[in-house]
Amino acid sequence: MEGGRYEPRPGEPGYPRRDPAYAQPVAPPPPPEYYEPSPRRVGFAEIVALLALIGAIVAVVLALDARDEGNDDEQVARQVRQETQRQIRQTQASLGQKAGTAGARARQAEAEAEQTRQAVAGLRSQVTRLEGEVKTLRIQQNQTRDTLRNLSETVSKVRAAGG
Repeated sequence: MEGGRYEPRPGEPGYPRRDPAYAQPVAPPPPPEYYEPSPRRVGFAEIVALLALIGAIVAVVLALDARDEGNDDEQVARQVRQETQRQIRQTQASLGQKAGTAGARARQAEAEAEQTRQAVAGLRSQVTRLEGEVKTLRIQQNQTRDTLRNLSETVSKVRAAGG
């Protein structure tokens, strides 16, 4: 080897080869995907309002129909009032059912909470009882240690005196 290790040899280009990964420009990462928000759910109050609106529309249509048939204004007003009252009773009944269901759920939750409170009180009393037992056991353990220490000292004195 005449030249150094880094000098080009015959058949090789004058520069060292490059890694092909470095030859290509790096593409930027794709933008994050856009997610559509979840569709909005229709609530109970909105349904009740929609039913009331439909009832009002029906009442107006009935009123116009009655007027077209030549009925007098008093009869038209009575029909509108009847339809409106029917819609109000229907809405009140629906709301009453929902309120009754909610009240029943609230009573059930209160009963469950009371059961939980009673269970917690029972567990607290058990913990207190167990703490008392642990204290008694520690006292007994300390008494046993004192007795063993006294016996050990007595045995040591007897051995020393007799030995």
